[in-house]
Amino acid sequence: MWWYSTIFIGAAVLAAGLTVVVMYLATQAGIVDQSSTAPQRKRQRQAKPLLGGLAMYGAITALTVYLWPYITTGYLLPKHLLGVLVAGGVVMIGGVCDDIWQLSPKQQIIFPLLACFIIIASGIGIDYITNPLGGILNVQQWEIVLVEWRGLPYHLTWWADLFTLLWLMGTMYSTKMLDGLDGLVPGIGVIGGLIIFLLSISTTVAQPETGLLALLFAGAAAGFLVWNFSPAKIYLGEGGSLLCGLMLGTLAILSGSKIATAVLILGLPIIDMVWVIVRRLLIEKRSPFSGDTLHLHFQLQALGLSDRTIAVIFYAITAVFGVSSLVVAGPQKMAILVVLILLSVSLITWLYIRVQREQSSSS
Repeated sequence: MWWYSTIFIGAAVLAAGLTVVVMYLATQAGIVDQSSTAPQRKRQRQAKPLLGGLAMYGAITALTVYLWPYITTGYLLPKHLLGVLVAGGVVMIGGVCDDIWQLSPKQQIIFPLLACFIIIASGIGIDYITNPLGGILNVQQWEIVLVEWRGLPYHLTWWADLFTLLWLMGTMYSTKMLDGLDGLVPGIGVIGGLIIFLLSISTTVAQPETGLLALLFAGAAAGFLVWNFSPAKIYLGEGGSLLCGLMLGTLAILSGSKIATAVLILGLPIIDMVWVIVRRLLIEKRSPFSGDTLHLHFQLQALGLSDRTIAVIFYAITAVFGVSSLVVAGPQKMAILVVLILLSVSLITWLYIRVQREQSSSS
């Protein structure tokens, strides 16, 4: 276990050190988040540097290259690892462009989509889903060979690739929309990465290589969290928030299509994202990408809770439901998922009604 501890600590130390460098460079370049750009969503009193995701990505990439022989000795192939790093680089490039030039939602979405296509092209995909009630749901249908290179066929599998695309876009945008509070996304990244690590090294999955990659991600997120926990010294930026979702979504696929586990880890942010999008589209008749204070963490802020308290609440919910996925299986996991959905929906609904009542009474 000392080997794993060393990797985690090494990733954390490297990411923390790189964050200091990124803070300096972003500040000098004027790539900062001005509170005046969205006063209803940000409460900081002074501008904070962006681009924090670069520190996480740099630490993950450097240590992945260093540990390449150990990570590619079993289930993970070099093309898989290369796909993850290139896809992560793409979302970081898009994030840097957005942090500098404030891209429109239509321009922003190009980079996550491209990252998804790279992941799929590298051979990472959801070929089956373990049915919690028993059996396996196979989504490998309508397979078409596109090209054959060095004796290996590269094919398009309509349903599997479409499901993978939707899954990764969902995880990326759930962390993107969650990134409105100090320490929230990297903290959940640490918890999620550690849970997938424990799952990967278990006898059930037995993929220590995937576990190493998950541990690198968790360590990098922990190192960045040192500087991002409230009061934050630096923000993830667009690319960093997308990177966390991309890594968690991809790691869930690599660890044996454990989609239910990832849903339990990201359940609260995903449900919150769905609620906000539905309200924007169906009730308020506006773009789902428009900003507002409908998200759960903003509703908790409106009740007077501190950023640290809200972050700890999210951490606790993520940890409880994430760890539960390690100790239960089958119908029990489905029951826990139903409990998570009911809890999330009830909490979001109660908070929204209460905040609306308080705003009405004060006006």
